[in-house]
Amino acid sequence: MNMTVRGIIFFAIYLFLVTLPLDTALLVNARAGTLANNIAAATGFLGLTLMATEFLLIARIKPAAQPFGEDALQLFHNIMGVVALVFLLAHPIFMIISGYPASCWLNPFSDCANSLTIPAALALYGLILLVISSAFRKQLRLRYEVWQIMHGVLAILIILGALPHIYTLGRFSNTQLMKFMWTVYAVIVVWVIAWFKIIRPILNWNKRWEVVENRAERGDARSLVLKPDGHEGFAFEPGQYAWVKKGRTPFGYGQHPISLSSNGDVAPGGTISFTIKNLGDWSGQVVPAIQPGEKLWVDGPHGVLSADREQGMGYVLIAGGVGITPLYAMCQTFAERGDVRPVLLFYGGRDYEGLTFREELDALKERMNLQVIYVLSDPKIEWQGERGFINAELLKRYLPEQYRRFVYFICGPEPLMNAMEQALPELGIPREKVLSERFGMV
Repeated sequence: MNMTVRGIIFFAIYLFLVTLPLDTALLVNARAGTLANNIAAATGFLGLTLMATEFLLIARIKPAAQPFGEDALQLFHNIMGVVALVFLLAHPIFMIISGYPASCWLNPFSDCANSLTIPAALALYGLILLVISSAFRKQLRLRYEVWQIMHGVLAILIILGALPHIYTLGRFSNTQLMKFMWTVYAVIVVWVIAWFKIIRPILNWNKRWEVVENRAERGDARSLVLKPDGHEGFAFEPGQYAWVKKGRTPFGYGQHPISLSSNGDVAPGGTISFTIKNLGDWSGQVVPAIQPGEKLWVDGPHGVLSADREQGMGYVLIAGGVGITPLYAMCQTFAERGDVRPVLLFYGGRDYEGLTFREELDALKERMNLQVIYVLSDPKIEWQGERGFINAELLKRYLPEQYRRFVYFICGPEPLMNAMEQALPELGIPREKVLSERFGMV
């Protein structure tokens, strides 16, 4: 099925699931109640259904993720979390406007609070905590693994706290039809969580990978070379990534999205490589200590940033820092296939010595139609190449005459990606030919 059609179908289902309870409630009991009371019910329905469908966006369901990319779904998930919070904050506000005492709704320890309003209030405060901890994780200095556990537990507790409230309170929810509908939604949520946390790990139980080599690279990065342990591995498209995890079992938290840095046309049973830059506790402490012979769990491949999906008369690759990893995988694959189409690689870094895969890229120029333009922000005095940062003016000096017909891939720090996603269309390059994938999504 065409990716665009898949995307339309997915979002049609998503919007249907979000709005169905509200539409049904209005049909069942549209004329009763005050305006404020009806608005309160509507915001509560929309907020809870948005929370329930949030799980669908991050469950790594490939038919849903492939048309957009998991990073786009993750961004949408983040936005919808804030939107759900707005609706759920509006719910008690309008209930108070309609005449219900504020303390009964907002203070779970007040005298008028009961077994149904207490979990609802706690769920609301849990959602506030969830959104704040996600939006300001780095500022709060929460470790990624700690935040993962906290995020997952809070999300489940929020749903569990809200369901009794919506099942038993209010004229909209006490009909058999609405109770049946909320039961279906509860089943969907349980199934998605079970798929993500239980079924997928069980399917990966016999698909461990053994570390063959842990190799230091330029730019304070390391490459983990893995081989399948008792299975044939998997095929992947150059530019894709996978979730990598240590531990005795594939269950639990601590998975990290890492780009595959090896040739995409790996043979069954062949090795694959991940290249990881020291950017935090896990990448700076855990990864360097991994020894050959250790076992890792790999969930993949994922992602849509691949030249195999976007055919053009040539390619322009724009990388910054360790963002070179998926683009290097593309270049290796082009070389192995004997692809003669032109490839321009703009590679930004701080200094020449810290450019990951520098020697490997220079060697690839002998095997494929590759031109590499290094752009250094803090080079040594004797550097004769490009200085500063990759920008539209620099691109124009190197792009060929038919550059509008090339396909563009961007991977790197957020400032680079933001700048290029704005500059390339200004150069007349169609937006559909500019592709990127953001690993800041987590």
